[in-house]
Formats: sequence, C-alpha cells, structure tokens
Amino acid sequence: MTRRCTSFDVAEGAGVSQSTVSKALRGSEGVSVETRRRVLEVAAALDYRPDQRAVSLRSSATGRIAVVILGDPKIRGAPINSFYMDLLAHVAAAAADHDQEILVSFQHDPANFFASYCQDRIADGIIVIGTARNSAGWRFFAKARSQGENVICWGSPDDVLPTLRCDNHAGAATAVRHLVATGRRRIIFIGPGWRRQHAYRDRRSGYISAMSEQRLPVFEAQARLTGTRELQGYAATLDLMNNDVPFDAIFAASDGLAVGAMQALNKCGRIIPEDVAVIGFDGIGSAPYTVPPLSTVEQNGAVAGSYLVEALHRMIAGEDYQLPAVPLKLIWRASSCASSTNSSSINRY
Repeated sequence: MTRRCTSFDVAEGAGVSQSTVSKALRGSEGVSVETRRRVLEVAAALDYRPDQRAVSLRSSATGRIAVVILGDPKIRGAPINSFYMDLLAHVAAAAADHDQEILVSFQHDPANFFASYCQDRIADGIIVIGTARNSAGWRFFAKARSQGENVICWGSPDDVLPTLRCDNHAGAATAVRHLVATGRRRIIFIGPGWRRQHAYRDRRSGYISAMSEQRLPVFEAQARLTGTRELQGYAATLDLMNNDVPFDAIFAASDGLAVGAMQALNKCGRIIPEDVAVIGFDGIGSAPYTVPPLSTVEQNGAVAGSYLVEALHRMIAGEDYQLPAVPLKLIWRASSCASSTNSSSINRY
C-alpha cells in the first residue's frame, strides 16, 4: 500500500516549513508569491490533497503548544535539571519556526497536575519533559493521552507514552571505551534508580557491555535514591572512598551525578583526572565550567527540540510521526584526559 503524501512531504520538496505549506495552500498573507508558487507546484507534482479531517482540526487550532516540566515530587522548590531548561529553550525555538507559541507549566505532584490543554482549547498539544522519578506524573499524562490529549515526551521511564530518546546504550559504551583508552581499569558506574528509568537502564547496559568486551570487572556504586542528582553523586562517591574501594574512573549516568562525584573527590584530596577520571552524560551547559571541565556524552538539544515539535505537529494533524534517536557526541575535557591530551577533542558516533 502506497503511503499517503503529507504536508511535511510538500514542505521538504519546496524547502519550507510545514506551517508555510499550510499558509500557502490557504492563500494566507505573509507568504511571498514565489514561495506560494513553489509550494503549489510541489503539491501538484506529489498529488497532495489535504486531509479534510486535519483541515477541520487546524481551523480550530489555538496556535499554542503546552510544555510541562515534570519535577521531582520529593524535592519541591529544588533547581530544575539544567538539561531540561536547555531543552525547553530549543523546543521554544522549534515552535517559533512553526509560528506557534508555547505555554510553560511546572508540575510536581497530583495537587497541581493538569493536562486538559486540548480539551479546554488552551493548546493544541503537550510536550512533557521531566524526571523519571515522578511516577504519578507519568501515569497522569498517560491517562490524559488515552482520553484524547496529544502528548509527546522526553524523560518518560517506560514506553507507555511516545517518548523521544538518544541511543543511551551506545553513548555509555563510547564513554567507557574512552576511559579504557586512557588507561583506566577500575571504572565505577553511578546510576541510582536505574531499574525504574529507561535512560539510566540503557546507560548501565552500555557500561556493562563495554566493560565486558574489555574483560574488565563491573563495579556499581551504592547510591541513595533521594535528594538531587548532585547530592546522590556526592554521597555515592564519598561512600566509595570511606569504604576504601579502589577505583580510577567514574562513569556517571548524568552530568548532575558527575558534578556531585567531582565535589566529593575534591573534598577528599583526589586529583581529577590524575587519580580519578570522571565522565557524565547529558551535556549540560555548565559542564565546560566545572573544575576541572567535565567530559560528557552530549545530547543534541537543538535536534531534540525540533524532533519533539515536529512529531507533535504530525500527531495533531493525524499523520504518521517518528521519534528517531537524538544524535550524541562524546566531548573530551580535562576531567577524563591527562594534561597532555587535547581537552577539546571530540569523538563523534
């Protein structure tokens, strides 16, 4: 069966955004004569005919996307994960490219959960970005989607909701191979709560795979499940040193954990990276400014924001959508390289 041509196909062929295609086909102002001509030619060549159901839906569209930042219910008032804020900025930029506004809502517990954006005509869809630790929140938004809300996610602990992710397994394995290449052999994994969250689980499996292929022993830190990621990383690393566990590197499942681990190492007089190398995961904006600068597996936030918005638009229009893996890159900085190593080197995969 031949796939039905969509407005996104026309947009790609004409070299414009999907929103521009819609405006050109409606004869709206703000589209140049040349652009409208090009869109109409591509639409004719592709035999594109608008889905009347989608047209009806768009005619009542609000022109807004709701972005929900789902926080940790146990740490009210704590700083939001900085990667989420970076991603929020990229979502806002991608929405602007589609001529849409965003509404931002910070939600933590059932007392302030809200998802009736489409039903109440407040917004056309919802992007949820948040911690996997808020189980009640994810259940709430899964129920909302089953009741007709358009929902796309980043950070969901499972696959109940359509969720965008990077290849966490491959990213973790690449980080561990880098540590091994610099001579590290006793590499500790810090990833509290990995059993109940998809991303940490995949990062742990990537760590184990890379250690196994090098015939190196697997070491996992016992980390508490409460507090901020920084506090968890700090406490886990302090426990390792207090119990005289020998290690020469740490692979942390997030940059927040890595920052906490570095603070503990500095407190106890361990020199980074000479005594212990450290790598995190996420690519938070402050990673280059830690002491020493933090090596990390960086997720491409700009691409993630674009993927989230495009997938949500397709969902709203009733069209097929995809959630491809977000690109990653391993950034080597001073926290995992000897001083003679070029700290700006980048290994892409």
